[in-house]
Amino acid sequence: MKYLAFIVLGLGVLLNSCKEENPSDPSVVITKISPNNHQVYNWNDTAFFNITFSDNSQIKSTSLRIYLATGKNLLQISDKPNSKTAVIDTFIIMNDSSYTFVNFDIIAEDDTGNTSSKSSHIHIRI
Repeated sequence: MKYLAFIVLGLGVLLNSCKEENPSDPSVVITKISPNNHQVYNWNDTAFFNITFSDNSQIKSTSLRIYLATGKNLLQISDKPNSKTAVIDTFIIMNDSSYTFVNFDIIAEDDTGNTSSKSSHIHIRI
């Protein structure tokens, strides 16, 4: 009887730890049209950030954070589209010597709690 209790308990833990996400409800799809990963810009070039989001349910929030390697924010955009599609379309001008390594993070969440993210960086040629 004692062993049966351990087996039942063990199976319960195993089944609970093997829960999969609902495959019929995927996370938000993030399509980064620009910039390219690790793209290099010349002084005074414009770095365009064109990002699209799509999901089978409502997108609850989207955000783009552009920041330096030091952590200093250059631009932060957040939106609550409440739609199945969304777009972020913005830019920064690469005209500062501190832009040798500019990071960016893209995050989206749908109304079921699924999140997606992408990160990369761009550079300025000095």
